[in-house]
Amino acid sequence: MSMGVRWDVDERPPTPYTRAYVKGMWLARDKKAFEGARNTLDTARERQRSGNTPPTRWTRQARQVREEQVAGMTVWTTRPRRRRPVARVVYLHGGGYVHPLTKDYWRLVRALSDAPAEVVLPAYPLAPDATVDDVLPRLVQLHGQVANRDHLPTVLMGDSAGGALVLALATRIRDLGGRQPARVVALSPWLDATLDEDAVEGLESSDPMLAESGLRAAGRWYAGRHRPSDPMVSPVNESLHGLPPIDVFIGAHDILRPAVDDFTDRARAQDADLHVHEVSAMFHVWMTRAIPEAARTRRRLAALVASV
Repeated sequence: MSMGVRWDVDERPPTPYTRAYVKGMWLARDKKAFEGARNTLDTARERQRSGNTPPTRWTRQARQVREEQVAGMTVWTTRPRRRRPVARVVYLHGGGYVHPLTKDYWRLVRALSDAPAEVVLPAYPLAPDATVDDVLPRLVQLHGQVANRDHLPTVLMGDSAGGALVLALATRIRDLGGRQPARVVALSPWLDATLDEDAVEGLESSDPMLAESGLRAAGRWYAGRHRPSDPMVSPVNESLHGLPPIDVFIGAHDILRPAVDDFTDRARAQDADLHVHEVSAMFHVWMTRAIPEAARTRRRLAALVASV
């Protein structure tokens, strides 16, 4: 039975440490990676040549880690060393569909494994060489393989582009009649690849990570032969009927924030089970960072996974 739409807002101000951290993001010009199509492509190519960051030394010491090849992707599976998992998380990383895995993701993986959970993290192929038509079928195959491995409930979780991907994956599984995940959790999700919401432009000056010009280009590359507004690329336009409960975590200082309003309206109209967790002081994908607010959110995510 659907619980409808709920929206919680955490209005606590950022800690002094986090204010300094965000200032450092601005000084380092973190958002330069998505300023302009040409620069976005050049930056993406450079990072793709460097490759995905494998599990860190601390992750390997503190957790059991297995690496395998599934559907042509390198897939890492992390489990607690001394506790039996109560759930499985299939985690899809962000990066605008063009950036590989970074070190920060392993901090989040370790926190999720404390649920305790098994965390499955694929290094899916990246745009512009790969499009949604290349990526989504591989993820469907991966989900089918791990979901049928045992009786653990599965949570689909991802951030930014990965947040859109987990929603697209859930709808594709639904349409194929596959075993549905227990829950979908989208962190700072890129719900609308077109960034057409009027409020996006006004928010760019408050977002220390994302610039809309390069992000739009990345959305076009990933869409391939489809329009960026296609529901497979922009889940804000997707039917939510028959999906499991959805949780969205979003910060107010994120240019992807406006699409959450439209997504909420669609969920309400379709009687979907949606819970939005908004943190007023936070920026894009803060939950992977080494700041107090992120640690608090990671604990909340681990508790959410444990509750499925």
